[in-house]
Parts: sequence; structure tokens; C-alpha cells
Amino acid sequence: MTRESQGSRAPYGPGQSYESGQPYSSDGGRAAVRRPASIKDVAAAAGVSPTTVSHVLSGNRPVNELTATRVRSVVNRLGYVPASLARSLQAGSTSVIGLMIPDISNTFFAELAKGAEDAAHDLGYGLILCNTEFDADREDRYLGMIRSRFIDGMVYASGSPPSRRRLEALMGKFPIALADEEVEGLEGALIATADHEAGGRMVGEHLRALGHRQALVLTGPRALKSGIARANGFVQAFRGEVVERVGDFKEASGYRLVAELLKEGSLPEGCTAVFAANDLMAFGALLALREAGLSVPDDVSVVGFDDIRAASLAHPPLTTVHQPAYDVGRTATAQLLQYVTRGEVPPASRHTLPVELKVRGSTAPATTR
Repeated sequence: MTRESQGSRAPYGPGQSYESGQPYSSDGGRAAVRRPASIKDVAAAAGVSPTTVSHVLSGNRPVNELTATRVRSVVNRLGYVPASLARSLQAGSTSVIGLMIPDISNTFFAELAKGAEDAAHDLGYGLILCNTEFDADREDRYLGMIRSRFIDGMVYASGSPPSRRRLEALMGKFPIALADEEVEGLEGALIATADHEAGGRMVGEHLRALGHRQALVLTGPRALKSGIARANGFVQAFRGEVVERVGDFKEASGYRLVAELLKEGSLPEGCTAVFAANDLMAFGALLALREAGLSVPDDVSVVGFDDIRAASLAHPPLTTVHQPAYDVGRTATAQLLQYVTRGEVPPASRHTLPVELKVRGSTAPATTR
């Protein structure tokens, strides 16, 4: 079904809910009635005021989580649609898209979100931001909420093992663009991502050219393809001995993984370099090495990935792979809205953006340890 055929259907018929098409009464029970549910009907059924219902739906004011959950349940049961949204649905568009990111405090994802928002703004679209904090349960709840709302599409940047089945269900309602991270087995999505494997190769080639032959690699979660691609590219180009440890893309995991090895006495025998799959883990590694009395880059070279703003301000400035976060977000959103504005179901397509190695003060020629 194309979006044109979806949009040609009125959001509900006389006395029908949007979801079920069945008549309902103002007290929430199914019966023959003559009008759609109003905000007062929702308030009465949920045992709250109409103002509280408005705050829950708009998100403009904080509401107790249990109360908000009860209100949303009633909204879904009654099929309540705000009047302004109903008019948009009759026109076939809400002019709103969703954006899901794992950590708004990470400037990489902040830049990605800025690119997405700018692309949406240019075409007159608003954007709903969902920040998951790398929490799979929180992400799953957001996906459930998005499914019950009316948006024209979604840009999805995963930070935890992605919910493929949930995304597949959403793709039956609106198009999805994947930003930065692919989802294994998800077919039909638009994809905009940096060339993660090429970035890993750049790091491997750089460290090998400096004479390093043993390296510690801090990867991201195994379920995320970006970290795996970066590690694979590195191993292919480095052609030396590699010890891998699995992190979670957070600074604390970079610190913990390196500190644990140092507590055992030292880094793996002969290891003179650390490659972290993102800058935050590299920052954690820098701190652990410094606390252990090791000098970067004199004793150990350290490389990150992303080139967030703080990378050039680290001590020493961090050698890292620059990936164009803003362009990833903007490209994913632009290609999504190309199809939304045309009223078409998009075919799968892929945009891979180039990366660049930024050589700074955290890498130097290998020394014998």
C-alpha cells in the first residue's frame, strides 16, 4: 500500500475509533455512539483532568509515570486523536518524523541530531527526539510509543542491540532510515552510514607504519555492526598481533578494560598501541594508562574513532577517525523525506560517507616495552 492510499482514508468514521473502527461510548465501553472520543472522554476514563491528558500527549510538563502510562492506555483504547492531528491525517501527513539516538550527551549523536533536524526543518517538518541512553528496554518502550503515535517516518540510530522485529512492524506503518548503524536482517530500510571498515583500516595502516606490531582493540557491543566493522578493518590492515576486549562505547568501559589488564601487571606482552572503537572509550583508556604511570604516546599510542569535539582538546590531543556525524544525520533524514513528500514507499537504498584519519599527539613510533 502506498502512502497516498493510506492518506486517502479518513482517520475515523462517524462514531468509530481510529484503531478499531468500532463505535465506543464516552465512558470507554464499546457501544453505538455518534461521535469520536474527546479529550474529556479520555480524562474521565483515566481518572485525571483534561489538562493532565494534554500534558501527557504534548510532553510539555512532567507527569507521574504511572499516570502517564494509564492515560496513554486509554488514548489507545478509545482511539483518541487530537483535532489538529486528525486534520493532518485526513490530509495524509502529520509533517512530523521521529529520531531515535542512544546518547544525546555524546557530541557525535548531538551533531547527528542537528543534521537530522536541519534537513527536516528545510522541508517544513518537525522532529520528535527519543534518547535511549543505550538502554535496550528504554529503546523498546520508545518504539512502542512511536508505533501508537502518528508520524510520517523515523530516523533510527541504534546504540543497543536493535529490536529488528519491532522495526519491521513499524516499517509497515511508515518508512525508516538507519543512521550510522545498520540492523542485521532488516530489509527495506534506507541507510546512511560512514565507512566504518575503511576507518578501521586507516588506523591499522597508521599504527603499522609507526612500527607497532602488537595492539589492544576495544570494540563496541557485538550486536552493533559499526564496532565490528571498525575492528575488522583494523585487523586486516594492521597485520600484527591483536588482543580484543568488548566494551559498550562508554568512557567507563574503556577505562575499566584497560585498568583490568594493568592490574594483572601490564598490557599484553609487547602491546604498544590501543585502538578504541570510539572516542569515549579512548578517553577512558587514556585515563587508565595515565593513572598507571604510562606515558601516551611515549609508552603506548592510543587511537579513537568519531572525532568528537573533545578529541582535539584531550591530553594529549587524540588521534582518531573523523566520521561526518552531521552529514550522516542530514543524509538519512533527507533521503527519508524524499519519499515521504512524494507519498511513496521507498526502495532500500544505501549511502556510505567517507571518513578521514586525524593524526594528533596520541600516536608516535613504537618503542620496546
